[in-house]
Amino acid sequence: MSLIIKNSNGGGIALDSTTTSNETLTLPTGGGTLADTGLTNALTTRVNAVGGRKNLIINGGMTVKQRGDSHSTEGYGSLDRYTIGLSGGSATMSQEDLTLGQSDIPSRFRHYMKLNCTTGNNNCGFYHHIEYPSELEGAYTLSFYAKGTNPAAGNFALSVQSSYGSGGSGGVNPYDDTLTITSSWQRFTIAVTFPSLTGKTVNDSDGSTAINVRQGGSDTGTAAWALDITGLQLELGSVATDFEHRSYGEELALCQRYYWKDISAIWRSVILDGGGAYPTAFVTHPVPMRATPTGSFPTAASLYYNNGSTTANFTPAASSITTYGDTTNGTIRFNAISNGVGATHGAKVGMWNVALAFDAEL
Repeated sequence: MSLIIKNSNGGGIALDSTTTSNETLTLPTGGGTLADTGLTNALTTRVNAVGGRKNLIINGGMTVKQRGDSHSTEGYGSLDRYTIGLSGGSATMSQEDLTLGQSDIPSRFRHYMKLNCTTGNNNCGFYHHIEYPSELEGAYTLSFYAKGTNPAAGNFALSVQSSYGSGGSGGVNPYDDTLTITSSWQRFTIAVTFPSLTGKTVNDSDGSTAINVRQGGSDTGTAAWALDITGLQLELGSVATDFEHRSYGEELALCQRYYWKDISAIWRSVILDGGGAYPTAFVTHPVPMRATPTGSFPTAASLYYNNGSTTANFTPAASSITTYGDTTNGTIRFNAISNGVGATHGAKVGMWNVALAFDAEL
């Protein structure tokens, strides 16, 4: 697409974009400006569409799922940056594939989130948290594609809520309304106006803006429902532009600021600590994390111990694991080696087909 800006004599410039038709903004006779014609916002919107990096939502195309294909528990567990709030209901979040060549939504989309609720309850739904609430004021546009079946009341609740963090001003609710879907894909566009931050105190370290789609607070019906959604985008301005597709590698790196798994299977050297030898896993985070993360290790997974002459496997108890680190580096130390395997300085511990996980989610 070309945005063509013309003066009254027919001259002008064109700005390329990605849609299929031309759009012309004509300046008034006598050397007027875009401001004179009220088209400044339209021009800004089109330039932003060309420039990219417009979508504040990470993993809006539902492409990254570091934790797994699906989960049915409160919190995170499958699609990155999306949590389930069950609130007494029963639901499963999963990444689903779109059929190649489908034409219900733009063909470049490959995945969507399915939130399949088998037992409904009020406030059961999903959340997405956006960092840095201090950057959001004025006009924004939320857009997405959705289909499925509505909860018992016949619609969902859709909220955009900003929390200004510990020690910050009281939170705000710039959007809170209902959402009604059908069995066919359709695109929704919603105007969201964030209030002025003048005079407010914001703690960005733990504040966030949450986008929440859920069964309404007054809807206690237990009927099953399902929500399919993709192309979730929040962008500056009052016009919804095409969804910003990022490469998988770029989207993954954005997600790893909040969570990542080290899935390498290598031998880790034992170090001396406090007069004893403890196997310690050292890692460097692939991208700086949002905050110092918590670390975890699958306690049911086996490790292998070797002191040069003996190899044996062991499974660490959760109480024996200590995590350290900062936003760029991490360690997980196993304070005790069980199953009769002694801790010998210079020994090694192998981790095979298991993963260290680091979590700095909002």
